[in-house]
Amino acid sequence: MKKILLALSLGFLSFAASAFVEKDINVWSAGMQKEVPVTVITPDSYNPENKYPVVYILHGYSDNPHKWTAGGVVGQLVDQYNVLAVMPDGGFSSWYFDSPVMPEYKYETFISKELIEYIDNNYSTVRNRKGRAITGNSMGGHGAMYNALRHQDVYGSVGCLSG
Repeated sequence: MKKILLALSLGFLSFAASAFVEKDINVWSAGMQKEVPVTVITPDSYNPENKYPVVYILHGYSDNPHKWTAGGVVGQLVDQYNVLAVMPDGGFSSWYFDSPVMPEYKYETFISKELIEYIDNNYSTVRNRKGRAITGNSMGGHGAMYNALRHQDVYGSVGCLSG
């Protein structure tokens, strides 16, 4: 998982042609009472008979998950390392924690509980901390560190860019 996080962090590596599958879905958040857009990338070799590690990638302030998918670098890394990449929309400025003053902002609960459950129930994943990493940039780096430290039973690796 550390190699994968390093490669995602660098993002400027060169790759051979890839055939990953990128899908935009909506995941219901009971805590926020709304659907949250999520982009999931599976490797071309995805087979439900196998179990795949998952890297959760959090975007920065005022961005969205498609910031990560531009140019296909994340998809190429998904194919190269045979993992799933999951990129939730953290809103304009959620910082990926549960707000004590805004009940509609329960992004920690969504990221580290509801989304994990959804992905594990709908994809063939390694369903323990050894099969999960979280990383992000800027606000997403903050969210990755925050959630990884508070949910050490959920994530086995963490990466942070300008968090």
